[in-house]
Amino acid sequence: MHRFWSILVCLSLAPLLLAVVPARADGALQLSAPVTGAVLQPFRPGPEAWSAGHRGVDLAAAPGEEVRAAAPGLVHFAGTVAGVPSVSVDHGSGLRTTYTPVSPLVSAGDAVRAGDVIGRVRAGHCKDVCLHWGLTDGTTYFDPTAYLSIRPIELVPLGTIPSAPPVIGGTPAEMPVAGTITSRFGPRLHPVLGVRKLHDGVDIAADCGTPVSSPLAGTVLSVEAHPAYGNRVIVQHDGLRMAYAHLRTASVVTGQQLPAGGRVGSVGSTGLSTGCHLHWMAWRDGTLVDPLLL
Repeated sequence: MHRFWSILVCLSLAPLLLAVVPARADGALQLSAPVTGAVLQPFRPGPEAWSAGHRGVDLAAAPGEEVRAAAPGLVHFAGTVAGVPSVSVDHGSGLRTTYTPVSPLVSAGDAVRAGDVIGRVRAGHCKDVCLHWGLTDGTTYFDPTAYLSIRPIELVPLGTIPSAPPVIGGTPAEMPVAGTITSRFGPRLHPVLGVRKLHDGVDIAADCGTPVSSPLAGTVLSVEAHPAYGNRVIVQHDGLRMAYAHLRTASVVTGQQLPAGGRVGSVGSTGLSTGCHLHWMAWRDGTLVDPLLL
């Protein structure tokens, strides 16, 4: 009888393939679970962006349990949305992990490492207590468990190849200088000129003299003393161009080939600047873009 049931079970699973998607071997950033609890409700988005669906995963958690950053990043938001305390972390390629309901222990602009405590679980999402963990680029939602180094086992039809998740990159490990984001890309009131205008880069506060490095390999296009940007180095990386402004000193010359991680200069406060920081700029195909979202 036991043999009969074993054969029946095997036959019932014949059209299915037991698939475990391996961890990426190409160095792409992966996520770790923010809490240790099991998945209570999986990722089930609707067929359209506006349709009903579950655009994240619910993980079992205890009230007050520590919530840890799933990967290195910069805290994008820490506060309350529609009365619900939340935290989101930007991983630099436009993708953000979100954590709800969570009482924040971090502030917007803080750099966090994978595993750093970013808040504590609050009641309010599930019938019992749980953490709602999401992944989004601001428009599209993705399954965060697809990024885990050890992914959950899933049954898929025979011959189906599970789709690979999009690559997350541009983490703080690849930022040009270690520091705190003090002003993001976008419209703002200029601290020196007193007018509202586009802030065409990201300001990273750091002590004067702190080394500044290029996140990517490239060719130095120019080393200049600009009236507004101060000492500025511009580096070309294929279709992407980056600039490092308000430097105290530059460590490169025009035409120099720069490896990834190569030193560009040091943090300063030259040009129109109110203190020691790096003004980091980026252009893609000639258009200004947010360097944190590359």
